[in-house]
Amino acid sequence: MPEQSRWLAAAVIVLALIAVNVSIWQKEQLLKQGAVMILPLAPVDPRSLMQGDYMALNYALTRPLELTLYQQAEACGATLSAPCLPTSGTLIVDLDAQRHATQARFDQGEPLQPNQLRVKYHQHYGSLTVGTNAYFFQEGHGERFAQARFGAFRVGSDGTALLTDLLDEQGKVIQP
Repeated sequence: MPEQSRWLAAAVIVLALIAVNVSIWQKEQLLKQGAVMILPLAPVDPRSLMQGDYMALNYALTRPLELTLYQQAEACGATLSAPCLPTSGTLIVDLDAQRHATQARFDQGEPLQPNQLRVKYHQHYGSLTVGTNAYFFQEGHGERFAQARFGAFRVGSDGTALLTDLLDEQGKVIQP
């Protein structure tokens, strides 16, 4: 029995390592091949003693959608027949020629136009998040990142958005 337990433990470890490496490979592929999307930010710069320096990220594009989710949640509480939007799903994001997001709406399953992306969202504590809601940086670099006005993302065909860079007002990458 102990021999069988060792083989089982080894198999579990190998499967875990395979899963982690597949996940890493998928994210690397997304960073290389994903569609570019640039979102305007509404950043705040809190400080966390446990986590180090980071910038909480809010997206100006999602604020009207947060209101819609809030209103629907109130309507759902009032009556069971009211339509409710899920706290996770996808958005249709319109992009201009420079890949800046100009408008977003909840995905109703319509086909995408050439200037659109389907992007996953998640509602967390009333805030609608695409990609990530925080950007961590090395302690002491907060002043540099306080200039961030845009977040550059790579978006996969499944709607997964990964933050690649923070950009200043001129659209230049802020270096750590």
